[in-house]
Amino acid sequence: MTATASAGEGPPLSPDRPPAAAAALERGLSVLEYTAARGSTSPAEVSRDLGLSRSATYRLIERLCTAGWLAENPGGGVKLGPRSLMLGTAAMGQSDLLQLARPLLRALAAEAGDTVNLGVPDGDFMTYVAQQEGPEAVRVTARLGTRRPMNCSALGKAYLASLPPAELDVRLAHLQFVQLTERSLMDAESLRHEVLRTRHRGYAIDDLEVEPGVACFAAAVLDFRGLGIAAISVAGPVDRIRAREQPISSAVRDTALALSTQLGFTP
Repeated sequence: MTATASAGEGPPLSPDRPPAAAAALERGLSVLEYTAARGSTSPAEVSRDLGLSRSATYRLIERLCTAGWLAENPGGGVKLGPRSLMLGTAAMGQSDLLQLARPLLRALAAEAGDTVNLGVPDGDFMTYVAQQEGPEAVRVTARLGTRRPMNCSALGKAYLASLPPAELDVRLAHLQFVQLTERSLMDAESLRHEVLRTRHRGYAIDDLEVEPGVACFAAAVLDFRGLGIAAISVAGPVDRIRAREQPISSAVRDTALALSTQLGFTP
């Protein structure tokens, strides 16, 4: 049966032309995802990268700020607001992964001294879902909800190294490569080589590839099937991190294995 519009209701909705409310919701969610990926942003960046007019961008950001989904950043621009953080925290709080991980992350941060991160795969990125600062931690740009590209982050390379060979091939063939520093790996062959080295050594390395002056070691978290579902990292000033590569990388691997075991993985 074909639906028809009654008098005064206008033409039937086309699947190619969503109603205004749905289109506005799509744009709002796109802005929130974009802001989460960058940590903070400006209306000009949103307009440029999401293809929105400047006037529409300013109106949308103003509404999101008024509703608490975005908030003004003291350094300029906007960041995620309290409602976004509350929603994200509620979702993460329901996860067995996070409940099991928290005490292990605290212990790792105390041992390593620097910032410990737990990330989960999110398309071609890793999203930070938990973070713990150690006693010597220097504040890094990544916060909860930040997304980092798999091609250059230690979290991403650790996760890729946990994939079965066939799945890794598919991932590398379609992966979105993002350059964050001049050292970021930007082609599939270089990344494949580094992933294989990661498998051999047992942990991944980000050597100034995501953020100038910052290095990172990471290891994958496996589920009961032995498949990667997350990764744990320690990040900090490059000189300090690289000087303690052996003890920190060992502690990261041990923590990832302990969490994997609690999730049902059998070594």
